[in-house]
Parts: sequence; structure tokens; C-alpha cells
Amino acid sequence: MNIEQLTPTQDWVDQRSNYIGGSEVAAVLGRSQYSTPLQVWMQKKGLLPPKEQTPVMLFGNFFEHILTSYFESCTGLKTRKVSKPFVHPEHSFLRANIDRQVLADPDKGLDSTAVLELKTTTSHRLRALDGELPTEWTLQVQHYLALTGYACGYLFIYERDTCEFLEPILIERDEDLIIEIESKLVEWWNTYMLDDSEGRRPEPINGEDALLLYPESEDSKVLEITPGGYALYQELQSLRERKDELLQMEEALKTKLKEKLGKAERLVVAGKTLVSWKSQTSTRLDSAAIRREHPEFYKQYSITQSTRRFLCH
Repeated sequence: MNIEQLTPTQDWVDQRSNYIGGSEVAAVLGRSQYSTPLQVWMQKKGLLPPKEQTPVMLFGNFFEHILTSYFESCTGLKTRKVSKPFVHPEHSFLRANIDRQVLADPDKGLDSTAVLELKTTTSHRLRALDGELPTEWTLQVQHYLALTGYACGYLFIYERDTCEFLEPILIERDEDLIIEIESKLVEWWNTYMLDDSEGRRPEPINGEDALLLYPESEDSKVLEITPGGYALYQELQSLRERKDELLQMEEALKTKLKEKLGKAERLVVAGKTLVSWKSQTSTRLDSAAIRREHPEFYKQYSITQSTRRFLCH
């Protein structure tokens, strides 16, 4: 296997514009921390280039075979790679490209064929979720169960930073969630992909979305605010005042806990770490000194980027 084999072909990229895949479900539903409904829409409409393969994504592709083999060895179950996507019988734009099928083996506790979804991540991400699965993964697996008709699926996770294979997680089919997912995906597709009315697009939900729509400002252009816009401005100002107050309260509580810690590194309950305050060192480049003492190097390695800065006066 080489890099060329792992890089999506142009035909694959073009085909992706015709359907919603499992990895896009959370983004379409506005439940992803990595993408948004608007960004998915822009990619499918050709307004954004397809996402490039990152080193982490390439690692996941290379490692898929090893993950599968390890899953088989630790469960005793056999898997099979499926070359064609599963397609919804009524809505052909809903598709599932699953990593593997897990073959039924009643002697091993699996009565019917199941989905196998393989993931690589970090222990930090999983710890931050405090035992919960990432929403993106849950929605993806339920989407796959919906289209395959299977009763369950396995999620098998490898932590890249600890080099640890986690125990396989069995996910049961959730009919209520499947109905909700399908209904919202169909509504989104019919509203934004089939309706070419001017201005018909998903609403921006974060600053990245807004910057994609309006990357540059027009010099000296000024707009008189509308009543609706002024109401938004007032709401934002109110939220900022509450935010400042909450940040002050947070800092006061953190300071009191630091007093409790003293020279200790951690506060625990029943062995579980609640807070920590550890000494650490870091090394950073002194850019001001480099600019002052070696201006030619600073200029040579400086990068100029343009963006839009939002200020609320």
C-alpha cells in the first residue's frame, strides 16, 4: 500500500458531492466540532475544495489493517471488507461506506452480522469527554446501522499517544435516534441540495463560517444598523458583561483551590484526580529580540496572513 492508494481519486471526490456519508452526518446536523452544515454544503456545491489528507488521516488509513487484525485476535470474530457502499432504499443520497463487516458467530456471542468502525485518536480527547463517546462517532455508527439494517456495531479505538488498543465497544441499534437522524438528513438535503433558489444555503454557525462567506471587507463601507441588528448587539454586550463576571468568579475559585494545594501537585477524591497544579517549563522563540537583532532573518521567515477582526465597541 502506498500514498497514492490512500489518496482519494477525483472520481471519488466528485461522487461525494452526490450523497451524505457517515463521516458527514454530525456536521450536517450541526453536532461536529470539526465541520459545519455550511461547510459540507459548500464542499458539495464545489465552493470549497475537498479536505486534504492530513498526516493523522493517512496514519488512520495505513493502520486500518492492523486495527482489524487486532480486533479479530482479541475477540475471536472474523471480519470482511465491503467494497460497495450501502444505499438507502428510498433516499439514494444517504450512503454508508463501512470499515468492515463483523461476521456472525453465535459461539462468540454475536448472533448476526455487525458493523466494525475503526478509530485512532488520543487519550487526551477521550479523557476530556469523561467516559462519553464523541458525538460524531455515535451518529456515524447509528447511520451505518440504519443503512445496513444490522442490530449492532463495534467501535474499536487505538490511542496514538499511548499506543494502546482499547476494549471493543458494542453499540446497539437505537431506533429513535436513527429515525431522528434520517429525518433531519433528508430535510437538509431537500432544502439545500435540491433547492437552487438564490440565497438558499445553511446559516453560518461560527466565525469560520462567516469568514468563508465574507473573507474580505470593503474599504470604508459603513452600514446603518437595523433594529434587529441592534438587538443582537445589545444581547452580545449583555453576554460579555456576564462572561466577565463569570471569569472573575472562576479565577477566584481557582485561586482558593491553589491555596488548598499549596506545594502539592494534585487534589484527589478516592484516588481520582480533581485538580492539578504542576510545575512546568517551556521554551519559546523571542520574536521581538529576533526582529531587533536579526531583522533580515525575521523578514525572511515571516508570513503575512489576512483575516477579518471582529470588534464590539
